[in-house]
Amino acid sequence: MKTKILITSIMSLLMVVTPAFAVTTVDSAWNGAGLFGMTFTSGDDAHSTFSISGSEISGQYHAIDSGDNPHGYNVDTTDLTIKSHVTNGGILYSFVRDGSYSPMYGVAGQESYTLIDTLGTGDFAWHSTSNYASLSNSNYGWQNNNQIMATGEHYISHYISAGSNNGAGMQVNADGTTQISDMCDGASSDSSFSFGKGCGCYTNANVNIVGSGEFDLTAIAENHIVTDTGITVDGGSYNVHSLFSSGFHFSNYALTGS
Repeated sequence: MKTKILITSIMSLLMVVTPAFAVTTVDSAWNGAGLFGMTFTSGDDAHSTFSISGSEISGQYHAIDSGDNPHGYNVDTTDLTIKSHVTNGGILYSFVRDGSYSPMYGVAGQESYTLIDTLGTGDFAWHSTSNYASLSNSNYGWQNNNQIMATGEHYISHYISAGSNNGAGMQVNADGTTQISDMCDGASSDSSFSFGKGCGCYTNANVNIVGSGEFDLTAIAENHIVTDTGITVDGGSYNVHSLFSSGFHFSNYALTGS
């Protein structure tokens, strides 16, 4: 299946926050055609990149460096929300947690990543937060369903990484319509993660594809993986692979690992 290559080198806005206890916010909206990109750097606590390109693009972006330094751990809370739409193009999103209170919560470096590359339409709605303890993608109350969607010939990649050899992700390469609901992901220290599993909210983790193509869900963990389908892996990897001609449906792909 042919897919377009997303151009990721785009005009960017760099926000570097240095004053302590100062809230910094960035708001942006776009509607038109072509290329648009954002880079948000929340001091040394987190950074995020976002880019979109296509014949039609629209969306909104809101980022906050809270400058709050909770508990005096020298790590501020960072919060970012995005809603975006593209026709005949791509969307790329990465959010990396750079700061951690390591004596209690291990090292930083956790990442949330999503790519949509489509010859039809693509939609992405997402909410990421990081602090001294963890990175969380909690879409409850932001957009509860269908946070990742595409039509036409498309490729989707989405993953959460908790560090080397610990994390989970899915890939879709299809011709048709894909709807992915991912209420919540999370990652902390260099090993613990959740994928699709409710984090302070109910679990809403499903994939619905009408059309033909290929689906993969993969998780890897040093100690164990526990899925909502009843499968447990004691150190190693877990994979769901499907080739389908007219549709694919996964009612609950949620899992945790460490």
